[in-house]
Amino acid sequence: MRRRRWPCVPVDRGIVELIVSIGAVKLGEFTLASGARSSVYVDLREFPMHPREFREAVRRMASRAGELMGSTGAEVIAGVATGGIPWAIGAALELGVPATYVRPEAKGHGTSRRVEARVAGRRVLVVDDVATTGGSLAAAIEALRGAGASVKAALVVVDRLQGARERLAGLGVPLYSLATLRDILEYMAGRGLGDPYLLERALAEVGAR
Repeated sequence: MRRRRWPCVPVDRGIVELIVSIGAVKLGEFTLASGARSSVYVDLREFPMHPREFREAVRRMASRAGELMGSTGAEVIAGVATGGIPWAIGAALELGVPATYVRPEAKGHGTSRRVEARVAGRRVLVVDDVATTGGSLAAAIEALRGAGASVKAALVVVDRLQGARERLAGLGVPLYSLATLRDILEYMAGRGLGDPYLLERALAEVGAR
């Protein structure tokens, strides 16, 4: 059985520069949300503290989201709580399309929903900030499908290249990103930004091209 192939999307060099410029890339020893240890952490929650850079980053996200919505027929943007919410809302406002978000679990009061909108019968683009193993994205996709939505694609700002793309492919959902962790680390290494030893370790985690 042939593996499904989706079109490749070129890296957004501008988003790489913005991510590095606001100090969102941390080198050291970190535990990721997946539980794995890493020499690098990309903290995109830094962006709202830098409004000029954040505005430009959201515009870039909106541009890519618009392209994907046009090619896949998606009509709603759904952010993955909590990191994906500002990107989803910002992109939706730029594009003038509906938006919602997906909670990690149903809240215990009010409507007790995981998906904060009626999405039954709607075609959805899922948005998050960073993808590692794809666990949060996969859970959001299943929640959206459980609510009656058709998930057409997923888009993140940064793909760490640690299994998310393959995991979502297994669900029949292509994963796209504005940039990969390798793109960011190679940009930093090429400009002498950051500790060379830690950069080398971090690049080893994502592997060679």
